[in-house]
Amino acid sequence: MSKMFKKTRIIKVNHQPREVEDLVALDTKIGLNINGRLLGKFYLSPYNLEDFTLGYLLDEKYIKSQEDVSRIEFDSESIQVFLKDFENVEDDDLACYDGWFHRDHAIPSVKSDLKVEKENILQAYDRLIEKAEVWSKTGGTHVAALVDEKHFILREDVSRHVAVDKVIGAGLKENLDFSDSFLVCSGRIPPDRVVKLANVGIPIMVTKAAPTVEGLKIGEETGITLVGFLRNGRFNIYTHPHRIIV
Repeated sequence: MSKMFKKTRIIKVNHQPREVEDLVALDTKIGLNINGRLLGKFYLSPYNLEDFTLGYLLDEKYIKSQEDVSRIEFDSESIQVFLKDFENVEDDDLACYDGWFHRDHAIPSVKSDLKVEKENILQAYDRLIEKAEVWSKTGGTHVAALVDEKHFILREDVSRHVAVDKVIGAGLKENLDFSDSFLVCSGRIPPDRVVKLANVGIPIMVTKAAPTVEGLKIGEETGITLVGFLRNGRFNIYTHPHRIIV
């Protein structure tokens, strides 16, 4: 499936109308169903949907591994997921969009000995922007990448949350060790994004934007290193700086 759409518009050149084509990012709304029950409808980019589905189910704690999923079916309007054990979930627990699937449970702490050099972080962010195909041509998506010694897994989406879901799902399929990887992404650092990382054990999150106050609180509580506000080779380390070698 194409990730972009050509849109014709009219401009004036020397006072004469002329047709030109622009590329715009594709987006849609799609329903996510688990064992025949509607979880919710998501606004996203309609590609890498298996990555989104697996990542969302994992980082929202519906599943513990890919083995919990019997099969996934797709059509133009919905995703149908069939889980092996989904009998004890109440309807009130179904809808979740913000990383807190079980609000009465503590958010897990991230246990990781990962340390990353500052230069490697800057190089990863430069590579993120360089490889972001739809973002570079339209500016209409967010982009995220999971990075370790062997992998640079990048995904784009019109939703900053879904971009994170997609790279987590892709990492799950690659059997990536989340505790030995870090995430670089566009967009700010709100608390719900940080919770997604805590739920799968990713110890470092890097973005060009600054975190929110609540995002900082979650990062501090869960042991996640938050790095933001990358500008001209400089950045701010907001929480748990011991993981960054400067």
